[in-house]
Amino acid sequence: MKSPTKLLVAALSGCMVWMGAASAQKGGAKPAPAATAKVAPPAPAAKPAAPTAPPAFSQAVDYFVQQEKAGAWSKDTCKTSARKFQDAASKHKLVDGYFNAGASFAKCGMWEDAKEMYDKALSMNPEHGPSLGGLGEIALRQGREADAQRYFLRAVDLKNNTSGQVTGARNNLAAIAYRKMRQTSDPGQRKKLEEESFGYLQRTLALDGDNVFAYTLMALIYMEGSDRNKSRLNLAQILVDQGKKRNDRYAPLWNASGLLKMKRGAVSSAQKDFRQAIQLDPRFVEPRMNLGQIVLSARNYAEAETQFREVLKIQAKSYDATIGLGVALRGNATVLRAQGAVPESAKKIDEAEQTYQAAMAINNKRGDAYYNLGLLYKDYRTNDTDLKKQIEAYRKAKNFFTDYLARAEGSDPKRKEAEGHVSDCDKTIAALNQAIQIQGSSPPPAPQAGGGTSSGTP
Repeated sequence: MKSPTKLLVAALSGCMVWMGAASAQKGGAKPAPAATAKVAPPAPAAKPAAPTAPPAFSQAVDYFVQQEKAGAWSKDTCKTSARKFQDAASKHKLVDGYFNAGASFAKCGMWEDAKEMYDKALSMNPEHGPSLGGLGEIALRQGREADAQRYFLRAVDLKNNTSGQVTGARNNLAAIAYRKMRQTSDPGQRKKLEEESFGYLQRTLALDGDNVFAYTLMALIYMEGSDRNKSRLNLAQILVDQGKKRNDRYAPLWNASGLLKMKRGAVSSAQKDFRQAIQLDPRFVEPRMNLGQIVLSARNYAEAETQFREVLKIQAKSYDATIGLGVALRGNATVLRAQGAVPESAKKIDEAEQTYQAAMAINNKRGDAYYNLGLLYKDYRTNDTDLKKQIEAYRKAKNFFTDYLARAEGSDPKRKEAEGHVSDCDKTIAALNQAIQIQGSSPPPAPQAGGGTSSGTP
């Protein structure tokens, strides 16, 4: 039975709350500066249910909209919203009701519950595009990109009678192509993937001219290659401006706006955009990472430490945030040492070392942790009055730099610096060994006249 409902265009995680077949689904994968295809934060507030919708369904929609507008999502409200949609779906046999229940669970990251609802919707209609897209987004979150892509392609299949409504799946396919484009340096492949991504996004905008995600991702794509063609930044700016006209409370759009300003060297203005993105969605990792890097470069170590710690509360295994935190801790230690707060400085250094070790445990194939441990040992562990302990610390520093060089690509700009640090360590170790030899060969001090040790009194 065809549902007498309309599409509800509100969502988190690209999981749109559906009202039937009248409008286009919004949302989808969120592009990130780190070139990872992730799922989008909240999309715009939704339209109310159509008058012809069953009362129970309309009430569920109203409840969803209230939580969305108030930003009041919690485990309890997500469960309540899902239960309302489930009740309506069960009573009226509405496939969209089960999908909406899944979208409600997705608001709170309750992915297993969301999957169960999407599966239920697909048991009623195996070609229900939004539910296929929802399963694809869950697979994408779990790192199963090939599975996700299969779901998305099935969702947008022209044979699928809901394919016109699954703009979220098209957005995710565009985001996957965008990520692959950023991972390759082959000009031909980059051009092909750019065209593929644009194709999906243009189809999205043909169906839904207000889809702010599409404007955001298209802007990010135009930023690629702007170092060779500055006019691409102008096109990116037009897309950002158009996106803001449609929804100026979409956090990824403000993040993209900040990246665009960084491209143009407007760092102070970019900071404001990243802060706006964080305010709109405190759990949105990318603007926190971007802001953390900016304030770290400005030697605002305290705020950098705060931003990276917040990221790690959300993504405990983020290698880049872990490295960033270590650098911020080391910077704070330098400030404290200059202020004479030696014990506090030492604690920061110890924590920085532990943080770099944690980064190595996350990914021991990347070199950043080794390079930073080399700096830490060279600058902070070589101050002992015992020359032999100094030599030991310099040898550890050298080993860390050597480990970094074994992992760094030939084009890594830090390679020359690391090679210089290795050379410095070798020279310093040689000088310290020479100093020890001189100390060992020096005769003992001559006794004072009168024998014995002077008491210092006349």
